[in-house]
Amino acid sequence: MPFYPELRISSRDSAKSKIKKIRTAKRLKLLKAKLAEHFLDAKKEPCIGETKNNSIKLATWNIRKFGASKEGGRDFEAMYYIAEIIACFDIIAVQEVLADLSGIRRLLGLLGSDWDYIASDVTDGDPGNGERMVFLYNRSQVQFTNIAGELTLKEGTKIRAAFGERIKLEKGLQLKLGRKEEKTHAAKIRTDSAGNSKLKTDLTIPLSDSVLELPEGTSLVLTKNALVESTEEGKIKLPSIVLGKNARLKFPENSFDDSLRQFARTPYIISFQAGWLKLNLCTVHIYYGSASGTKLIQRKSEIEQLTKALANKAKKEFQLDDKTFLGVLGDFNIVGHDHPTMTALESNGFEVDEKLKTIPGSNVERDKFYDQIAFWNPSRIADYATLEVKAANIFDFFEFVYTKEDKVIYEKEIGKTLTDRKYKDWRTYKMSDHLPMWVELRTDFGEAYLDTIIEEVT
Repeated sequence: MPFYPELRISSRDSAKSKIKKIRTAKRLKLLKAKLAEHFLDAKKEPCIGETKNNSIKLATWNIRKFGASKEGGRDFEAMYYIAEIIACFDIIAVQEVLADLSGIRRLLGLLGSDWDYIASDVTDGDPGNGERMVFLYNRSQVQFTNIAGELTLKEGTKIRAAFGERIKLEKGLQLKLGRKEEKTHAAKIRTDSAGNSKLKTDLTIPLSDSVLELPEGTSLVLTKNALVESTEEGKIKLPSIVLGKNARLKFPENSFDDSLRQFARTPYIISFQAGWLKLNLCTVHIYYGSASGTKLIQRKSEIEQLTKALANKAKKEFQLDDKTFLGVLGDFNIVGHDHPTMTALESNGFEVDEKLKTIPGSNVERDKFYDQIAFWNPSRIADYATLEVKAANIFDFFEFVYTKEDKVIYEKEIGKTLTDRKYKDWRTYKMSDHLPMWVELRTDFGEAYLDTIIEEVT
């Protein structure tokens, strides 16, 4: 359970500070009550963070730009609300945590000594957006079993960029356009401050009779076991046209346009145990790109390569330990339950529980299905161990804190007027534009284990 030292009112507090502390205390009481109701509605038992039983709650939450200072950052009020929500879970995967981990450490201070965290390194490159993957977990309920690692793709399975594979026309590499390509082409154009015309978007022009002139430093590579015509010992003759799967062109360094990639944000895998239940959990924040077109294809490709790589890993782990279950959770940027992005997630043996599929969207507007929790071969029974999803849901905190009706309170506090649309966006930098999604998993297989012993004898 969270602690509330910053809410104690002292003689040094201004009238404005006292009002804010009292408001926060009242809202925390409301939030605690509504969280308890929320879990009781899903399953007739109180919040896991408050009582021990035979299950744990596993959650995923994209907390928008956690660690950023935009819109004034997160003060004690927002941090207390976030801590109150997190305290109801036993393991929570958090996405969009920025490089500075002081906010995570501040959360731990509010959550208490039972809580700890494990964070990935920041993924380099623009698509990574300077983000980390973080697991927060309650050590009184869950044990970190000392395995952690980042998931990368091997050669031949990398994700193809939305624009395809491209070679840079520079450093002596040049294209002589044929007559068909010299004609005018429709394009979206903008004019810069100097009066120059520039393309607004990438333009792709099909080529038919153009000629590519190779730069100095380009080499022909014939790979091992290529079929060749030998003329004498130690020598071969090249044909006038060289092609085939064993022929390659080696270009000068940095000629390619970053066409084949790893994940935009590197998935992070951690091992946990709660009671009898052993879990390997992978948290992700999948590339968004755009809502349509080639960048959406890249998003789908990331999900496909993710499940394929994790399934291969799970099969190997299964040979070593058939009683450990593998789950993947996070922000997948899933378009919809019937969309190819969801099909990509539910491939290679991964399944999303039906209880989650009945839930409306996990964004604030409840019309997007970005966040998901899936397990590999969840219906399998390994001796006494099973993966049982007892309950699942999302929690809409904006029904109780930073509500639409609170706009006037915060306008007065920050000293400026906000439109309804601006206020809706402003409050997501205090809480988030995603809602926490959770599943409750059974952890006690004691009776099933005893049954296996009895069956062996009888």
